[in-house]
Formats: sequence, C-alpha cells, structure tokens
Amino acid sequence: MLISLLLILPFACSCLMLASSSRDVNSTFRMGLLCTAMPLILATILVLTGGQQTENYSWFSFLGIDIRFSLYGHGLSLWMAWLAALLCFLAFAYSKSALSFGVKKFAVGLLILEGTIIGAFFSAENLVQFLFFFEAMILPAAVLMALYGGLKRQRAVIVFSIYTLFGSIPLLFGAWYLMSIASSDNISAIAEALKTLPPSVQTSLFIAFSIAFAVKTPLFPFHGWQGISYSEASYPLSAILSGAMAKVGIFGFAVWVIPIFYGQIFEYNLYLIPFVLFSALYGAALALRQTNIKRLLAFSSMSHLGLATAGLFCYDDIVSAGVAVMLVGHGLTAGGLFLFGGIAQKWTGSTDIKSYGAFASTNPVFASIFGFLGIAAVAVPCTVGFVGEFLILQGLYNSGFAFFAVLGGLCIICSAAYMLRLIKNVLFGPIPENSSRANVSLSNFEGAAAVPIIALILYFGLHPAPILNSFEPEKEPTLTEQEMQEFEKFLEALLELEGIERIEETEDNPENDSLEEYD
Repeated sequence: MLISLLLILPFACSCLMLASSSRDVNSTFRMGLLCTAMPLILATILVLTGGQQTENYSWFSFLGIDIRFSLYGHGLSLWMAWLAALLCFLAFAYSKSALSFGVKKFAVGLLILEGTIIGAFFSAENLVQFLFFFEAMILPAAVLMALYGGLKRQRAVIVFSIYTLFGSIPLLFGAWYLMSIASSDNISAIAEALKTLPPSVQTSLFIAFSIAFAVKTPLFPFHGWQGISYSEASYPLSAILSGAMAKVGIFGFAVWVIPIFYGQIFEYNLYLIPFVLFSALYGAALALRQTNIKRLLAFSSMSHLGLATAGLFCYDDIVSAGVAVMLVGHGLTAGGLFLFGGIAQKWTGSTDIKSYGAFASTNPVFASIFGFLGIAAVAVPCTVGFVGEFLILQGLYNSGFAFFAVLGGLCIICSAAYMLRLIKNVLFGPIPENSSRANVSLSNFEGAAAVPIIALILYFGLHPAPILNSFEPEKEPTLTEQEMQEFEKFLEALLELEGIERIEETEDNPENDSLEEYD
C-alpha cells in the first residue's frame, strides 16, 4: 500500500499545487514544502520497514504482448527512490532564496519530475512500465530547465532532449523485439527469450540497451549533453539531475542490462570494465580543466558514476551493495555541492571559481559546510563515499586484474585534486578586486538544508549497515532453542502414539492368529 501511495503522491501533490493560489508567495512556499516533505516521509518509512512489492497484474495487451504492471521497492530501487525524495525536498527548500519568480511552477514541475524518477526506480520487473517512466522524466526536466535556466537555456534544452530521446531509440526497438518474442514484458520471460536468439543478435540488443543507459548516466562518449545542461539549469535542478536522475542510468544497468545480458557481460567484461573506467578518468580530467563551478561538478559526477558502473560489472553481491552506498553518498555530496555552489554564485554574481575566494574569513559557516561537502566528495574515512569506493576497489582487484583497481584508484586521486582545487579557490585566498560581494550570510533555509546532508553523510559513513543489509539474501526463519525442545517433545509423543497404534493393529489382526496356528 505504501509503495503505491509513494508513486501516486508526487503527482497528486503537483495537482494540489497547481490548483492552489499563488498570490501569497510565503503560503505557496509552505504548501510546496509540505508537498515535497510527504513523499520523503513515506520513502523513509519504506526504508525502515524494508520495502514493499505489489502484485504483478495485467495492465493491457498489445499485438499479442501481455503488458503487466507492478511496483518493486527493495534494495537499490528503494534507496534510490528515497534519495530522490530527499533531494527534491532539499532542492525546494533551497529554492526560496535561489529563485526570484515562479515558486509555484517550480514546485509543480519538481513534483512531476520526482514522481517519474520514483516510478522508474520502482519498475524493476516490467519493461514497458520502466520505459514509460524512463522517457516521461525528460519532459519535466526540460520544462524546468527552459523556465529557470541561464542565458543559453534554449540550447541546453535542445541538446538535452536530442541526446536523451535519440539515445533511447535503440532501447525502444530492442525492447519491442524482445517482448514480441517473449509475448510478455516481464524480465524473466525476456531473459528466457533472449537465450533462443543467435549470439550476434544478443550482442546487438545488449548494445542497444547499454547506449540508452550510458546516455542517461552519462558515460563517454555519450556525455555531450551534460556540461551545458548542468551549467544552464538552475542549481536546484542541477542537484536533482546529478543526485537523482543520473542514477536512473546506473539503475538501468543494474536491473535490466546485467540480469538479462549476463552472458554478453561475462564474455566482454575484459573490455567493459576498462571502458567505463576510462570514462571515469576522462570525466575527472575534464573536471580538472574547468573553472566554471557547475561544469566542474557536472564532470565530477560523470567520473564518480563511471566508477560506480565499473563496480556493477564486477559481478559481486558485496560490490553491488558498495555501489549502492556510493550512489547514496554521491547523491548527498553532489546535491549539497550544487546547492551551496548556487549560494556562492548568488553572492558573487559569477560561476567562475576564480571570482570566489576568502569565504573562510568572510563567512565561516558557509566555508565550513562547503569545505565538509568537498572533503566528503573525496571519500575520506568516516564519510559514506569511503565505504562505497573501498568496496568497489576491492571488487575491481578481486576481478582478476589488479590493473582495474589501479585505474579506479587514479579516479579517486583525480577527484581529490579537483575537489581540493575547488575548495582552495572558493574558501581561501584574497577577495578578487572585481568581485561585487557584499556583507552576505546564509538564510535559515539554506543553513537548514545542510543539516540532514551532513548528518546522513556521517551516519552512513560510520554505520553503512542499513544500506548493505538490504542487499543480503533473505534468510529462512530458524527455530529458537525453546521451540526446538518443544518440537522434539512433539515428535517423541507422535512416535509413542504411532507405536501404540501398531501394537493394537497387531493384536487385532486375524492373520496373526492364523500364522500362530500354522507355526
């Protein structure tokens, strides 16, 4: 019940926001804050209860294909849905000071985007259902980018839409072909149908599926939309794109590519892992060259998600759990850095990190928060990123090629280089002469938005068990010692009763008398 309500609630709240009055900005903001808080509360309850799953029932039939609908919220899907709900709530809380107009429209678009992202994460069994939400999230993201983006937002919307839509075309054709053979869109039926196809066709379908998810993540060479989209989108939307929407690509690899095309991945794993690690290194190299804070954080996200994809291809349950920990950590740190990077831009009027500096002396509270988020992005011990990256590096080393672990380690070293450079330029040094900075300070909502981010980064860094345990296979229930003793007594009583019945049957059986006479 809760999982269905969590999917419906963002769309219902968006309709509620659309019907509400926008005359009073403060009341509109309070309404939007409540509407974005309710999905987060439900997602947190689902996480605490271990998730839920609905029945798999028939949705409709098309050309002989049985299309079914079900919601699945366990493991990676549940944690990613919770992360999306958290980031949407924090992004809207931050938007009060980040947006100068259209708080109501932003809330409506944000809630619709949240609903489509959660729907994609809960679609782990039926392909048509997943494709519906996978494509639907493009529209609200493009609208929000067009309404609240920068000077080049029109070009950013066009590039973003072209990449994501055209990248999905091979996936749509491949999905239709597999479903027509399996006569179903269920993942088990599709996986069985794939086995009947020639190896060349299987490889082609594997490439078709992988391209769509590589664009969404993004991975090299399908990252061309990321720089301009992240830099032209508003900071709250960039936090959602990096912290939540990009995770749908990783989720597609984990739920749809690896289970269905495990044969192709096992065959080409020697080439796949180096390819995604190269994408991670390439993203880190691009981040090292950037002076625009948005583009730097965008390519930093590309680097981290490339490393996470390499962890998925290790075919190890422990590493997969580590990938989930890393994704949660990346969502928290990347989302926080985008939000507080927006504060730095608002104070200085520039996205160039060379225009920053001296925030450590002029605003120690902001400097402490931004510095902590930057250090957490490097995955130092006691932060959630450390646990995830350690397990991924261990999985790369155990894959049989220590060179893979070396490449992964280089990605982490590069992340330390560009993050420390970012911290240096933002927090330390003299105030640039051409800076228009005035006496500025964090607002209440800006400071409050940092509290749950910092708390969760430290909590999951010191106690990652809630995430890791959700990937353990369910254990069969075992009896306690007292229950075992009672069960043994029951067996003894049952055996005694059976012995008595056998004796009575022997005494009452007339054949026994005839045998005695014969003797």
